Amino acid sequence: MKAKIKREIYQKVSAMKKLVAAETNALQDAVTLSAYRHLTRMTAEGTIWTEALQTALYEHETVIIEPSAEVYFIDSTVTVPSNRHIEAVGATVRLTADCELLMLRNEHTKDGTHMPIDRTDGDENISIHGGRWEESRAKRAGYGATGRYVPRMENDKERPFYGVSTCMLFNNMKGLWLSDMTFANTAGFAVQIGDLSDGVFENISFDSCYADGLHINGGSENLFISDIAGEVGDDLVAFNAYDWQDSSVNFGMIKQVICQNLELAQTSRYKAIRIEPGVYRYDDGSTVDCGLSDVIIKNVKGIRTFKMYLQTPPYHLGEEPEWGEVGSVNRVFFEDIAIDLCAPIDHFGPYQAQDPVRGAFGAFELNAKIGYLSFENIDLVLHPEEWRYGYLLTVGPKSSCVKGREVFDPYF
Repeated sequence: MKAKIKREIYQKVSAMKKLVAAETNALQDAVTLSAYRHLTRMTAEGTIWTEALQTALYEHETVIIEPSAEVYFIDSTVTVPSNRHIEAVGATVRLTADCELLMLRNEHTKDGTHMPIDRTDGDENISIHGGRWEESRAKRAGYGATGRYVPRMENDKERPFYGVSTCMLFNNMKGLWLSDMTFANTAGFAVQIGDLSDGVFENISFDSCYADGLHINGGSENLFISDIAGEVGDDLVAFNAYDWQDSSVNFGMIKQVICQNLELAQTSRYKAIRIEPGVYRYDDGSTVDCGLSDVIIKNVKGIRTFKMYLQTPPYHLGEEPEWGEVGSVNRVFFEDIAIDLCAPIDHFGPYQAQDPVRGAFGAFELNAKIGYLSFENIDLVLHPEEWRYGYLLTVGPKSSCVKGREVFDPYF
């Protein structure tokens, strides 16, 4: 059974990858960005290329950002239409220091926070190859502070696309290929996706990034993720089918995924990968299972804990927590993973006190409606002399109170 399921996943994802490559290679109409230098302007930081890049993308299928020692500065969001390719090997593209907006997004992005999105007008066939893509940040700024979808408004609590905080956003689309890219100094997520089918992410590195690397939200399927490495402040790759409203605008299943060859830098602050299933409720009361199915996660180094449980926002004791229900996980395979469980991933009181009820922690922490789950060739190092409640697996609810607030959901 296991071999058959895995073979089917590999066959489907491999076929998708070939199709995405063929569609990218079919794009012929190319131009160099320097042809639009007349649309640039000078500032104290450097040359601003926002209007030049936007115009080139509207007028041509392929835009070549030439290798240069000069930084290409962007001071607002650039929109990428369907059937577009950006070639940026040897180029550095950087958001200006005062820009609070995200750098790149596809044209027909949609907010699925309040109701499921209509994908009939989605974009397709967008690719970026090469380049160093930077923000001008030195630390994580918090949700909505950077990587915003729209400029700050007078009533900031009502900002559109509330759950977007990223350098690049791609959703409501089919056919995305990001390859050989480096992200640096991103204060929010480096790349956020959702409601996206047929995505290829390979040879992507992170240099001093402060939140998630690849932040994958619900409604995403047929994904090939390979050779992802570097330093991030949170998850190297996050599979948040369910998520909090301040970090997602897309909810639903994540399925048909190969995620392999991941290596987190030792200097990364949080050595975890979150796989978050749950049930999300829309404004009209309808719900969607934000589960995961047919996923292979293989050859991973530097990660200490895989979190596979629903976690709603923290709440004060005595208050009602945010509504939620446990989601589903089925046919998920973990292979060839090295873990040194040298300490709990979260430095909360019950772990530090080695509480016999709440102090257990694991390389894999589970609390979901699990159908089929496989572990193969897991190289695990435990430290029982120092941490008596460290395990390969912990199963069931978690609880930890920090300053009068419950962090987890002990009632699930």
